[in-house]
Amino acid sequence: MTGDPSPAPTSPPPTPPVGTLVGVGVGPGDPDLVTVRAADLLAAADVVFVPAADPDGTGVAERVALHYAEAWRVERLVVDPHDRERGWDAAAVAVARWFGEHHRGVAAVATAGDPRGYSTFTDLAESVRALAGDLRVRIVPGITAPQDVAAGTPLARGSS
Repeated sequence: MTGDPSPAPTSPPPTPPVGTLVGVGVGPGDPDLVTVRAADLLAAADVVFVPAADPDGTGVAERVALHYAEAWRVERLVVDPHDRERGWDAAAVAVARWFGEHHRGVAAVATAGDPRGYSTFTDLAESVRALAGDLRVRIVPGITAPQDVAAGTPLARGSS
């Protein structure tokens, strides 16, 4: 047979390491009211980031995260309620820095309620992607306050 020989097959270029960022809804604050998927992910993630307004206090998301994850894997992202934009920018830098050191890691961001509603997770994930490059982003839904109220739990207790 004559003609040009077929080019030798080449292997595809190696794919760069890609980490996974997961928004995990931890519900209204009761560790018994998280989904099985959320509990499993909090227990298995390399790190669990928890947003906090108070650098010294333990918030709802952190309390639930600590129920499933060892304390050494839980990292607080302090967001000043008086300067939320700068706080969330700093949080995105901290998460992107973590991915820079853990290229194929799995990082969870625990959010009260559900990360798709009244949550800044989507904005945080977009900012982290802009800083860290390609990431897989997933969402694990959580129970929202209206769902909890519908089940008979009061919306507010004490001074909350």
